[in-house]
Amino acid sequence: MNNLRYAFRQLLRQPGFTALAVVALALGIGANTVLFSAINTLFLRPLAYPQPDQLVRAWGSFPERGLDRANVSWPRYSAWREQQQSFSEFSAQSFTGFTLTGRGDPENLQGVRVTENFFRTIGVQPLLGRTFTGDDDRPGGPNVAMLSHIFWQKRFGGDKNILGQAITLNGTPFTVIGVMPPSLTFPFAQNQVWLPRVFEQEGLPPDIVQRGTGYLTILGRMKEGLTREQADEQLRVIDHRYQTANPEKVDAKAGMSVVSFHEDLVGRQRPMMLTLFAAVGCVLLVACANVANLLLARFTARRKEIAIRTALGATRARIVVQFLIESILTAAIAGVLGTLLAVWGLDLLKKVAENFIPRVLEISLDLYVLGFALGLSLLTGLVLGLVPALHASRSDPIDSLKDSSRGTTGRQAGRLRAGLLIAEVALSLVLLVGAVLLIDSFRRLQNVDPGFRREGVTTFFVGLPPGSYPDIEKQGLFYQTALEKLKTLPGVTHAAAGSNLPASDNGNTRSPAAVEGRPLPPVSDRTICVRSTVTPGFFEALGIPIKQGRDFTWRDRSGSPDVLIINEEMARKFFPGENPVGRRLITGIASIPREIVGVVGDVRSENLSLPPGAEMYYPAAQLDGAFLSVVVRSDRPAASLRPELVAAVHSLDPGLPIDQVQSYTEVLAQASADRRLSMYLLGGFAGLALLLAGMGIYSVIAYGVAQRTNEFGIRFALGAAARDVIGLVMKEGLRLALIGLVVGLALSFAVTRLMQRLLFEVSPRDPLLYSGVALFICAVAALACFVPAMRATRIDPMQALRAE
Repeated sequence: MNNLRYAFRQLLRQPGFTALAVVALALGIGANTVLFSAINTLFLRPLAYPQPDQLVRAWGSFPERGLDRANVSWPRYSAWREQQQSFSEFSAQSFTGFTLTGRGDPENLQGVRVTENFFRTIGVQPLLGRTFTGDDDRPGGPNVAMLSHIFWQKRFGGDKNILGQAITLNGTPFTVIGVMPPSLTFPFAQNQVWLPRVFEQEGLPPDIVQRGTGYLTILGRMKEGLTREQADEQLRVIDHRYQTANPEKVDAKAGMSVVSFHEDLVGRQRPMMLTLFAAVGCVLLVACANVANLLLARFTARRKEIAIRTALGATRARIVVQFLIESILTAAIAGVLGTLLAVWGLDLLKKVAENFIPRVLEISLDLYVLGFALGLSLLTGLVLGLVPALHASRSDPIDSLKDSSRGTTGRQAGRLRAGLLIAEVALSLVLLVGAVLLIDSFRRLQNVDPGFRREGVTTFFVGLPPGSYPDIEKQGLFYQTALEKLKTLPGVTHAAAGSNLPASDNGNTRSPAAVEGRPLPPVSDRTICVRSTVTPGFFEALGIPIKQGRDFTWRDRSGSPDVLIINEEMARKFFPGENPVGRRLITGIASIPREIVGVVGDVRSENLSLPPGAEMYYPAAQLDGAFLSVVVRSDRPAASLRPELVAAVHSLDPGLPIDQVQSYTEVLAQASADRRLSMYLLGGFAGLALLLAGMGIYSVIAYGVAQRTNEFGIRFALGAAARDVIGLVMKEGLRLALIGLVVGLALSFAVTRLMQRLLFEVSPRDPLLYSGVALFICAVAALACFVPAMRATRIDPMQALRAE
């Protein structure tokens, strides 16, 4: 207890040192706690379902097309389910959109159709009512629905009498039979309504479903004692039988894999999260090196005190314990402050990463995280206190009673301070190189030519309920009328609609194609292309050039000749050196011949980081166009246009919900939000580490200047110029910084190659980048050295000589 009180007094005696040490450590501990909280939730904490380790997903795959996660067709799933022996439950789901009408304002809902055993698979019981049964899941079964807890609370006020009532989805009444509990969270929290019969997928005719179109996501619960590898092997045997028996199916040559449900959900986030966690670890190491330098300086200043205590009988162990108590107390205070910073940091992380980091809303400071923060604080305190404690215990009392700038112990402490400074600079360089790589990658991504003009474009989503718009003719007539009306709005020059917004990263529809007149391969062997549905004027509205042929017109409707437009990449792939206009393609699973009427410029349809692929466009008036995104080009911002856009659409049909009114710039910003967050976080960590390293350089050089006051006084007395002393001080500081740069460059070359997956068109070993970062750190080091160097020039020679 006496040691603890004495430690408190020592910290209060030097408030500047204490505040600097606590803040530096708190920033490192807080950042580490935030990242550990995220990693704990994403990768370590099990999913909130019974025996989550038994849950797996079965995916299709097309390796030759670069697709390792492809949806599964209904016939393929049916074959798997009927023959499998590895799973206690084997379910399927298909995501779809619904338009809710009646009971208030119309609303677009995120819905999902599931097999009747889906909720048994995940092990969740409804809060109210029941789940689906076999009778619900048969062809011609009753129209029933289940609601999510959030949607039930928000839309129906938590009315328990909702059971048995009807809600209208896509113009069809469905009877509510159940409400799911609030515990049904990730990854199903975004679903608002569940329906049975996955084989009745909206937008897919029954014949297309039976031909092997992939649209199902498969979730299974393995039997007790079975491994994922065994389940994968057994399912592959069944899949081989299916493909042998169904060579005409689209997926007759598709691959497959069984993966852990947890890993499938969060595995793609691992490289980014581990990179950031390593970065905050470096920040803490830099902070520890900084504080260790401060502690060594305090030790040197207290050498006489320690020598006197030793002379009076204090044992080595007692001196070591005293230093450890002081450092642990410092780290404990920093740990408390760091935990408070982590609470703020977690709130900020949830706000900025809600849409692209899985389970982000579940991240919290639970007991594991608090234990991590406590353990990290104690470990930090022990490591920080150990070095000065050992120095203190080994110091020679006779040597310590002399001038503290001299003697063996002082020189050893000086070498250790230099080593810590070198480590700070090296780690800071590694972080700064990583941050600059991400910044340069993000800059290149933002400057890449997407193939269209994003500026001045406002988008919004419209869903036409099948009950009111049951066929292509009515859908096409609505869009033709609505788009003409939108063009009359002040400031609007173009208005069109399409099924996919280029580069929005929302997933694209794909379809097989082959050239008519050439040997026709089976559907499973045809080239798969991105397929979009667009209205006339779509290309002009987005500034996509028509290279050959013509655009669609409203005369390209149902009953007229089937046509399509292809992009340049598809023209090069299918018709190298030829004019494709007028040629015909066999398209889709139904093998419909369509005439090519135009060729347009390539766009990055998936996202900005992927190059354009083969893409074909169908006219909206010839294909189901119930759910399209409208694009409006105007010189007015999206916010000011929104009321007029909504009013124009509602003047034609007041029951239509209008969603996601935003500028195209916002659409692209959302698509690259994960890269932006990584860049900001790593850049912030690198800046923090560089600030701490600069402080470390300053403190070491300033301490050295203070210790050499007499020497500099003598130099001035002997005629040395101020520039000579400045050069001497700068040389010492820059020498240590340069050593740190060499070490840091070597570490960067070894570490940054692990970041390759996070980069875009940037080499992790770009010599210009490394040179620029090294020069920048040299400039920071020079500035940190210059301030104490200038202080050295103000030393009074007479005072220094009198002290000597």
